[in-house]
Amino acid sequence: MPHEIITLQVGQCGNQIGSEFWKQICAEHGISPDGMLQDFATEGNDRKDVFFYQADDDHYIPRALLMDLEPRVINSILNSEYRGLYNQENVFMASNGGGAGNNWASGHRQAEEYHDQLMEMIDREADGSDSLEGFVLCHSIAGGTGSGMVRTGEGRRGIISLSAVEVVTR
Repeated sequence: MPHEIITLQVGQCGNQIGSEFWKQICAEHGISPDGMLQDFATEGNDRKDVFFYQADDDHYIPRALLMDLEPRVINSILNSEYRGLYNQENVFMASNGGGAGNNWASGHRQAEEYHDQLMEMIDREADGSDSLEGFVLCHSIAGGTGSGMVRTGEGRRGIISLSAVEVVTR
């Protein structure tokens, strides 16, 4: 039985990390940017179902949610060669599109407004899993959407956080 993992990409940093993550996972599993399995990858049992689910038209879709308070990074992902990979229902961009401006409090406050909508997206993706193992959380902890929007817990299983923080050296 598969043990699925859902990736939560939050904010500019989280979506940039997540985008590179999916490029690498696709390459390792022989999945093209449009989600189709490449000929060389049809043999073997490499457990694509942990990170992907297969749509009715046989293309693979990442178990990923892309969330941000401003559209720039997500739009760049959705306009890249990987635009056909993601489930459009798993993409959230705030309606005002202003972002958090590298301010944790702003990200946290704005996330409050969208909490129910975001949790509904996460619950929907989790409910589509047969045996959910946990989440991979890609976000920044240095301020802004990625740090302000993130909440852990909510009664779910394990969360692996891939956090990024800027280190300034002089």
